[in-house]
Amino acid sequence: MWSTHDMGPPLRLTRAAAKARTRELLLAAAAQVFAEHGYAGASVDEIAAQAGYTIGALYSHFSGKDELFLTLFDLHAAGHLRDIEEIIRQCTGDPDFAALGDYLATLADNDSCRWALESEFRRHAMTRPELMARLAERRAAGQTAIAGLMPGRRPGTAQCAEDDAALVITQLEGLILQRRLNPASVPPGLFAEALRRFFPPPTWAGAAAL
Repeated sequence: MWSTHDMGPPLRLTRAAAKARTRELLLAAAAQVFAEHGYAGASVDEIAAQAGYTIGALYSHFSGKDELFLTLFDLHAAGHLRDIEEIIRQCTGDPDFAALGDYLATLADNDSCRWALESEFRRHAMTRPELMARLAERRAAGQTAIAGLMPGRRPGTAQCAEDDAALVITQLEGLILQRRLNPASVPPGLFAEALRRFFPPPTWAGAAAL
């Protein structure tokens, strides 16, 4: 909340701050409209109206609905990565797989709307090579980020860590999907057990020092 503390009328936002604020409001409106209508049902006109701006203002910040969605995707992914990094930093010695398991179970339980939207967007992108390429770039970036949090369990080059990250991500995504379909079949401890089996304790030695 803004507060002037009786210092007279509030100062006007700088041009850069005003642009950043407009962008923030457009993204918040896009998130709401996507959640209410799905990707296909959302329109840039409704997003602009929801944010309180003209369609021209929207297009001055984003090329269209695809870019709005991908930007939201990036923000959410970055937030999850920060959360995982924080869990690892709070550990001493080996990472707390129980804490990570609880986090992933909560993600599965509370983020189903975004998952459904991402699935819809992937279907939309399948007939558009340029969008598939952009999704692939994001997937690769996420894989690299996760690889950076976990030393490779096998000796060798950095590619080993990349391969391990790809395997872990795929396995955990499968467990998240299964929990969304049948929560009782995937308790939080199962996420932790999957990580323990894939990464024996020595693998993560020193990870908390990241």
